[in-house]
Amino acid sequence: MTIRWSSEARDDVDRLADFVAAYDPVRAGEIEQGLEQAPKRLLQFPRRGPRLSEFDPREVREYRVGRYLLRYELAGADIFVLRFFHAREDRF
Repeated sequence: MTIRWSSEARDDVDRLADFVAAYDPVRAGEIEQGLEQAPKRLLQFPRRGPRLSEFDPREVREYRVGRYLLRYELAGADIFVLRFFHAREDRF
């Protein structure tokens, strides 16, 4: 399987790290690195987390990474990293 990132997901990682950096720059770097590495865990178990029915028939899933949610799509031999959110973030 191959991991592919959307531009929105990359922007999300930057946005989330920037938010934390205002309070704790060291922790922000750790969070950024952790979020960037998280999709690699899906290579071994690509169907982690629940499938999100609102995206049917696409296979979009959400996987918790600490306090963050990784939304991704399985399509053939690819894992598409779609978005990252803080679990308490208002996404609407």
